[in-house]
Amino acid sequence: MSRERDAYHKIRENAQNSVQHAQVFDARPAPEIKTNYVSAIVWTSAVAAIVCSMFMGLLLYFVNESNLEENLQKAANHAVYNLERIVTQQNVELQSLREENKKIHDFLKLWTPKLHALPPGVKEKWKITGYGVPKYTYEKYNDLSCLEGDICLPLFQ
Repeated sequence: MSRERDAYHKIRENAQNSVQHAQVFDARPAPEIKTNYVSAIVWTSAVAAIVCSMFMGLLLYFVNESNLEENLQKAANHAVYNLERIVTQQNVELQSLREENKKIHDFLKLWTPKLHALPPGVKEKWKITGYGVPKYTYEKYNDLSCLEGDICLPLFQ
């Protein structure tokens, strides 16, 4: 109980002291503070430059340590090598298909009946021999080349 009584007496004494001894406050207006914008901009720029340079240095260090450029170079070389291998393989297959197409064409030409053979004066022209569809060009021929047993067609113009 004495503790509460001591606290009460202390509060009362503090209240009496504050009433008897008045404090004097300075009531003058505070001086106007001019903001120095140039200094603020300079300091902000300096801090931003330091922070950004530290961050970029750290980032470049990690990129350098991870060998990212070397890994990308290896991946690109591997992709180019695979692409070259595929292209050469497809080229070999294309050549074999052309040869097979030519053999089939020659075989069909060999077994084409005389009735369906090209008439005299008609020539086949291929862009690539044995590949695709040929164009037929008509050439003039003279009647003297037709013998009595052959069928002669009129001149193509």
